[in-house]
Amino acid sequence: MLFLLNTVIVKTQLTLELPPGLEALAQLTPAAVLNAGGELYGKHPRLEHDQPDIARWYCTLLQHKFPTAGAAHFAVAGGRYVGRLAEVPLPHLVRFLSLQEHGTDIGHEVYQVIWSGGKAA
Repeated sequence: MLFLLNTVIVKTQLTLELPPGLEALAQLTPAAVLNAGGELYGKHPRLEHDQPDIARWYCTLLQHKFPTAGAAHFAVAGGRYVGRLAEVPLPHLVRFLSLQEHGTDIGHEVYQVIWSGGKAA
């Protein structure tokens, strides 16, 4: 499965497998899981680039809590990281992954199509 985290396509887990000690995250409300992402970004501002294993399980958790979302964007607002979600059709995710795997920077297009295109949920 695929999930867009900011401007990086992440290949998520088929089943949710959280790291030892973090299993309680699966019991959180969807809003609390999104807020937890803000805390993660506070510690790792380039999470999707610098911590791919964390990004993978976190995106899997987001998919479980928000089944219609295909993307999450985290940015600083009011002095802290805040997340927002977007529905992204699977063909877009597959296309972005293909470009990403071929070394193409998808950031500009992702911002235009997903984050500036009014699709945010």
